[in-house]
Amino acid sequence: MAVLNKDNIARPTAPKEVVDVIELGGEVIVRGVTLTQRIDLANNPSIAKALSYCVVDAENNPIFNEQEWEDFGANQFAVCMSLFQKAKKLSGLDSETIEKK
Repeated sequence: MAVLNKDNIARPTAPKEVVDVIELGGEVIVRGVTLTQRIDLANNPSIAKALSYCVVDAENNPIFNEQEWEDFGANQFAVCMSLFQKAKKLSGLDSETIEKK
């Protein structure tokens, strides 16, 4: 087998999906976590932290920081859980995705 040439390898990208969140007033992007973020969540699991990593705007900027997700989730629990489930799936962290791999 030949040694690979960097130019012939597809650049990795995190999976992402556009989600309409009426409670936020429009669409957001939910993306998978990076390697460092995955390790951080493994060592310090937090739904608010995961959402701060995974829910971004059109410019790839976080919608809310961790504390802002905590505050938003106090009133919009179902929305947060729905976004978290999507983030888990896109990150390969849900049990169904893990079992399929």
